[in-house]
Amino acid sequence: MKKILVLVLLFLVFSKTFADCSFKLKMDSYKPENAATLAEKAFQVNNIYFIAVADGVGPSRPGFDIPLTSCIYKNTKWDMLWIGADSQYCASHEALITRAKRYAQNFNKIMVRLASSKLHELCPELSKQ
Repeated sequence: MKKILVLVLLFLVFSKTFADCSFKLKMDSYKPENAATLAEKAFQVNNIYFIAVADGVGPSRPGFDIPLTSCIYKNTKWDMLWIGADSQYCASHEALITRAKRYAQNFNKIMVRLASSKLHELCPELSKQ
């Protein structure tokens, strides 16, 4: 029983020590109010991509308001904001997640709107929905 307790304590200590808090260092680069402008600029140079947020077990895709078919997943580029499940050990954990999700939502909404005709060309099954 003591060994299990020691292992659990070690796990908690190492989890906190090695938590990935790198998004906190880059957070100023991801201002939600600038995301729409960046999406428009990327679209103008034919750099169509979407942003997912790794905020737990699986990534969320805020603002991606169309069905995520296998075709879209395979034929589009995705940028990942690594918030991660271990970010709960980072200072301002909730603020990090909120910031990343708002940024991704603003970016994805604009990119989906701008690239919708291209997405329908890539994946004709979207036209049926």
